[in-house]
Amino acid sequence: MEPQTRMNGQETVQSWAGPQETRTPAADGSGRSVDVEEVKAAIVRALSEQSALPPYAELCELHQVLLSHIEVLRPLAAEQIDRLNHGTAAWYGKRAKLDSIPYEVCRGLGSGLQSAASHVQSLGHTLRFLLENSGVQGRVE
Repeated sequence: MEPQTRMNGQETVQSWAGPQETRTPAADGSGRSVDVEEVKAAIVRALSEQSALPPYAELCELHQVLLSHIEVLRPLAAEQIDRLNHGTAAWYGKRAKLDSIPYEVCRGLGSGLQSAASHVQSLGHTLRFLLENSGVQGRVE
């Protein structure tokens, strides 16, 4: 099987024959790219309603995944939000949410399973906000 080279959005992707990837270069200078489907999957995992809380180890792993996506999407969302008319209600609301993210991120999982699950869910909402406002993709349903 030969690798295939194709244009995918804004970058060239070389891979083995398979499903098309949805990656967009990050604008934070890190060289990392945004895999929209991976971000959506993390959001779904964080916001899924379960009858029992997941194990703490699973929450720790999901926490790290969410933090890495937030780190990449935050500068992209900040750039898009700063393009809005400053002083409008939309700009103030989005800017306030964006400015609160560093405090939410550094809060940590907490000491118990319930606090960890609650924090992961909160980060899921934050990641959805960033994805919706990053310009990488439209609304997440």
